[in-house]
Amino acid sequence: MRYAIIPSVAFLLVSACASTGAPSSNKELSGMDMYVQLCSSCHGASGHGDGPVSSLIKIGVPDLTRIAQRDGGEFNTEDVRRAIDGRWDRRAHGARDMPVWGWQLYDSSAADDNAERAQVDSMISRLVDYLRSIQAN
Repeated sequence: MRYAIIPSVAFLLVSACASTGAPSSNKELSGMDMYVQLCSSCHGASGHGDGPVSSLIKIGVPDLTRIAQRDGGEFNTEDVRRAIDGRWDRRAHGARDMPVWGWQLYDSSAADDNAERAQVDSMISRLVDYLRSIQAN
């Protein structure tokens, strides 16, 4: 499915999402807290794709409680991780409108690149674990 943003609001939406990056004081947030901070504006408080800015996305926002259901009943952890961090770019599904959180969360000014990458991986893991926990039966 292709997700497209109405062109006149694209900059506003991307700016809003980009400003929600995780400063170092937020690097220990739980997966649920990160979801609320980073994802709920589009995907909604409960993950059903009904966040306050979801109406600005022309094609719609996916229901994150149905990830496993859409994938034959299996929650593919690695696919979800790659979709969040930006390594999975589904060209056949059109342009990527969701922020690339792997870059948004990364602090390029950090003195230790390996430690910073590990920190971002940990944050994304917590977010993925939260998404796994909200899957509908």
